[in-house]
Amino acid sequence: MMKVFKHMGPGWRVVLVVAAILGLLPVTAAGAQDDDYTVTVVGGADEPQTYADQTVDGFDFTDLAYRSLYPSGLEFRATITPPEGVNINQVTLFYTFSTGKAGRVRAEPGDAPNEWVAIPYAARGLPPWHEIDAYWGVRAAGDVSVDSAPVHAVYYDPSREWYRAESEDIVVYWYGVTEDLGRYVLDAMAANRETYDQGFGMLLPYRPMAVIFPPGPDWNEYKGDSTIDDTNFGFTGTIIPEAGSTIQRMRTADPAAIRESCIWNPENPTLEFQLEEVASTTSHEVAHLYQQERGVSGPTWWVEGQARFFETHDEYPIDERLRTLAQMRNGDFPSFQGDGPGGGALSAAEDGCTHLIYDMGASFMRWIAANHGGIDTYRAIVEEMARASTLDAALEVATGETFLELENEWRAYLGVGPVPAEVLDPAAALLAPAEPYFAEGEQVVLPATPFQQPIYNAPSTRSIADGACFANTPVTILKAGSDGMLNWYQVDCLGMVGFMNQGQLVSQ
Repeated sequence: MMKVFKHMGPGWRVVLVVAAILGLLPVTAAGAQDDDYTVTVVGGADEPQTYADQTVDGFDFTDLAYRSLYPSGLEFRATITPPEGVNINQVTLFYTFSTGKAGRVRAEPGDAPNEWVAIPYAARGLPPWHEIDAYWGVRAAGDVSVDSAPVHAVYYDPSREWYRAESEDIVVYWYGVTEDLGRYVLDAMAANRETYDQGFGMLLPYRPMAVIFPPGPDWNEYKGDSTIDDTNFGFTGTIIPEAGSTIQRMRTADPAAIRESCIWNPENPTLEFQLEEVASTTSHEVAHLYQQERGVSGPTWWVEGQARFFETHDEYPIDERLRTLAQMRNGDFPSFQGDGPGGGALSAAEDGCTHLIYDMGASFMRWIAANHGGIDTYRAIVEEMARASTLDAALEVATGETFLELENEWRAYLGVGPVPAEVLDPAAALLAPAEPYFAEGEQVVLPATPFQQPIYNAPSTRSIADGACFANTPVTILKAGSDGMLNWYQVDCLGMVGFMNQGQLVSQ
């Protein structure tokens, strides 16, 4: 079933946070959608599909059919009759998303003679409205291999109607809220097009898709169980890289419980605020698709900060939030150095707000672009990281300054002090070691058990352990100290330098 609505209305404005900061585009987007806005209603009915019979190298492919079992997979059926005297050993369904990324699932015999059934995503994990091209691969005795011609299928939702809208930038599906939601997403993506292109040095080689659920637990149905309500955790988006899609949930008007005490919460959130946040989440998640396409990774604060860099709506002034938080912490402001800052989507800071590393990363990137050559410098960093450079090296190549120099300049811009010495040299924060202890320069052989011991970046078991040292391996003590409870040692284990504690060096 399909219904089409066309809307005529006044032009829409998108607040281009990144573009306005960098001077790339006017605040009123020249790339915004035309006033003619089309919404299609899809879904809400079971629509099985059949395909024409095929014969390939003597193999007959008949009764070709597809049916969506959403949320429990895409069911393909075929009667595959081999030439006389040929026995089929295995049948596989191969499928490809619009991104060009492929998958496969082994087919099982059906109830009818020569019938085969294959169900990609039978164990769930794929939201509706994804489109695939699928074909049957048959392997038979005598090293015979035959592939059918591909057929096209849409993973539709037969249980409810959805809105659909599209542009050259994105295809959007949603339900449960106003049909104007799609307009916000399309406008945001059109307005962000140049920023993506300039920031990543390319546009995606495919058109991404956004699948947007209303507030509440519904969005968990494709993952396994819609009765699990994680609304209070505040999750709003993720991606499926192979499918080139963003999976989102509209925020509730009231803040999620995890950030209900955030001092930057809007006093009277409106529907427009919710719609702007949906569109901004889309731009954030699409940035993650660009990261996947360019092969750009890095520390979590960089990955998430980079996605926030491309958001189109700031819920609050990010730099002001960071300055206020620094005051609340008496200047004890986290650093990107060492293990990097903590404070993700599920941890609230002293201001009651979450997503600290997102805000810090985005603020740092905006500051670099504003003070070190604009979006060209930003793209140079991305391109260096795409060539497998570390973040430290990419920053220095693109700006001519070290990572530490840049961070300290950015911290000064925020009004906080330079990176503390104990962050740069974690051993500097240690007290004199308590007796008995191993002396600097001493060589110690690790105990026979456990099989390997973690080597921490800093003298704390909460620190990241980037390496490990195997049992019975000699390590050299470089520095010794105490955190007030436990002796810690900076060690050299076969060229790997990090921290181990007294318990790790002594047989139990």
